[in-house]
Amino acid sequence: MENTENYTSLQEFTEDTSSQGNRPILCKADDRQDVQGATCRRRQTVLLIVALLVSISANIALGVLLYNGSSSGTGSQVVVGETKATVQTYATLPSRYSQLCRDYTDLAMNCTHPGGTVRQCLPCPHSWLQSEGRCYYFSSDKLDWEESQKSCEAMGSHLTVLHSHKQHEFVEKEARRQGGFDYHFWIGLRDRETEGVWKWVDNTTLNATYWDLSEPDNHLSGGIHGEDCAVVNAHFRSWFDVPCDFIYRWICETEALDIN
Repeated sequence: MENTENYTSLQEFTEDTSSQGNRPILCKADDRQDVQGATCRRRQTVLLIVALLVSISANIALGVLLYNGSSSGTGSQVVVGETKATVQTYATLPSRYSQLCRDYTDLAMNCTHPGGTVRQCLPCPHSWLQSEGRCYYFSSDKLDWEESQKSCEAMGSHLTVLHSHKQHEFVEKEARRQGGFDYHFWIGLRDRETEGVWKWVDNTTLNATYWDLSEPDNHLSGGIHGEDCAVVNAHFRSWFDVPCDFIYRWICETEALDIN
């Protein structure tokens, strides 16, 4: 019977090339390999190369976006057209990865020998939770709002954005289950640019809100900067505005992959 492991990122699938690595084994062969085994290895190599190219393309796209986001003036205007094209290309990478995942699964089913290892594609990374087509990560460590957002970005996501009651309910229930006495979790909402104008980190419109009574109040206890960032309070099942430099746990969110 085949042993099944989970792989959840393109990097895990492609980048481990050491002789001691834990890369997926699509074909096991010895010195007496037949023609079918050689063909299977060639297909595996092609898939690995394609996967590596997709990963490289994603890194290049992110690099261009970060560079352009930090540029200003004439220099940024020159690369506006190129950035738009890069954004369009980057937007197609999830679907390409999903297709690659399906191709890998088909090849593994046809080529894996008894005792070989096949890793199963999953919609969300390992240790993330899936709900309503989204993936959520609940941290165990504590950071301020800015560092929490950076940590999410480093994982290809952002602080969670809650547009519906189902999303809010899922997040506050899971935060209560995991948090214990730590019932404050950062979400991707703040009004640092303009006081009272709350914005999500992904620039989507703030529609439904779940503020606690009298919140947001920008309380003076927040100091000169006030209370410009939002947390979900799993104990009260609502949102509170708090100073952005407070230290809390955080929730990341990203889109679940379509692997069907």
